[in-house]
Amino acid sequence: MIDRRTLLLGGGLSLLAGAARAEIRINGHLLPPDRDRFKDAPITDFEDIPNHRQMMRDIIVALSGYAKSRNPGFGVLVRDAPELLIKGKREWDWETGRDLDGASDGKYTPVGTVIRPYLNAIDGILADGLFYGRDKPNQPTDADSEQAAFFAAQVLRKEGRTPMSIEYASGGKEAADAARRAGTAKILTHVDMSGTRTLSRVPHGYPPAENPNHITSLKDARNFLPLFRSTAFGSPGDWVAAMAATNYDLLIIDPLFRGNQPLTARDIEQLKQKRIGSRRLVYALLSVGRAEDTRPYWKKEWKVGSPPWLAATDPDISSETIVQFWDAAWKDIVGRYLQGMIDLGLDGVLFDYADVYTWFEDMMPLK
Repeated sequence: MIDRRTLLLGGGLSLLAGAARAEIRINGHLLPPDRDRFKDAPITDFEDIPNHRQMMRDIIVALSGYAKSRNPGFGVLVRDAPELLIKGKREWDWETGRDLDGASDGKYTPVGTVIRPYLNAIDGILADGLFYGRDKPNQPTDADSEQAAFFAAQVLRKEGRTPMSIEYASGGKEAADAARRAGTAKILTHVDMSGTRTLSRVPHGYPPAENPNHITSLKDARNFLPLFRSTAFGSPGDWVAAMAATNYDLLIIDPLFRGNQPLTARDIEQLKQKRIGSRRLVYALLSVGRAEDTRPYWKKEWKVGSPPWLAATDPDISSETIVQFWDAAWKDIVGRYLQGMIDLGLDGVLFDYADVYTWFEDMMPLK
């Protein structure tokens, strides 16, 4: 998650020395100013700035189209990035700055317009910390971030899609409030009470709204478990056994144990059964905006700038590198991984780091 909500309303990051730099948050961590890295960066001419949001939409639409051509019931979720669904001010400024006559003639759709091709490609959005924990566990999410994500959730529900959230609320009062607010808004939510944001452990006890029903569609799910890391488990077998022993309607997992050892088709079939024996859904996490040095595709000689689509490292997560997500070589990697997930028998995908476009927008302010 790259969080820069205030800039999404039309501001920008100046690369000029001495200018105020916007906050950039990745998975809740505030990146340091690191001005030395950017002080000599040239300002990009307005005409040379691409529409990074549309570039990300195009990728997700294409990936979804491929997946659903293979399996019409294959689910497609996106983590955060509500601006891909709903047109923001920056995008309006980008369009009208190139075509003032078109703006006055009503050629462009207004801010707040739902982007239909993108909506048609997805089955839901998973908001990280919609009400609690976006920046820090147990802490209410700031109003601007909540408003943007909540509006997207309302649009999804109205359009027959599934709005979802993960709430990081370890305190009983906060956890209850998060669950209540999500329930009132009809948002499928998981309240993580671990006190961290790692999503690495199977909770004790029973899922909320536990049920014996067969779940064959995302719309039927009444609860879900996001388990994005497996470092707490000693082996793939231990990890699979822990998940299989639950009755969650939907599991969302990294399909590689500790990021590098793939689960098998037999593992996935085991996970598709709740402990009580009824069917459930199993979705896999797939990053579209970052490369990770634990993944099988990573080559030991790779570094920022080599290959050229490796753009920047995260000082808080040194194993991850922001990528030029539109590059053909990176898209090929993502496409092959999605193909493998479908071949493995998974029911759907959660595209992660789709909001990486905000990093590139910060590097190219509209001036």
